[in-house]
Amino acid sequence: MFSLDARGKFAGALVFSNWKGRPVVRQLVVPANPQSSDQQVARNRVRVYGAIQHFINATALLGDGRTSMDNDLLIAAAPAGQAWNGNLVKQGIGAGGITYDAAETSWAALAANHAAWDTAADALVPPIAACNQVDADGIAGTPLTSGNVFFHMQYALFILGIGDAPGAVPQVYAP
Repeated sequence: MFSLDARGKFAGALVFSNWKGRPVVRQLVVPANPQSSDQQVARNRVRVYGAIQHFINATALLGDGRTSMDNDLLIAAAPAGQAWNGNLVKQGIGAGGITYDAAETSWAALAANHAAWDTAADALVPPIAACNQVDADGIAGTPLTSGNVFFHMQYALFILGIGDAPGAVPQVYAP
């Protein structure tokens, strides 16, 4: 006989928990942690969008020509019932990473302007930080610069219809 209030692992095979107020028993599943190149690429993309969300949540600055903060604009742009940050990640990365890769291609084409983007990102309040990346087998990779993260943010805002396509000159933010 089992208690309906049971919680936790039993015999290394079952897990007792509560879901929406109902007692639940399920099989214990130990998740794998693949360190493959493809898995790290996916995780790195999410890391970049985590840094973007951190900035958007922490800043009170307005983008040039905008009457609302990015956070408010993203909330308004999210489909009904969907959180703004989930929508930002979904649209910014795109199916199979297609939007993220397009942003990276655009970023690479602006190689002569990378320093300007880094300077602009570093001048924001709070500054956008460089984003650590991890290669296959969990080995530290080359971080994305603060300007590259800022560019990804502007590209995602463009995809969501909130801003213009990022180009050679970074977006200006002010109080």
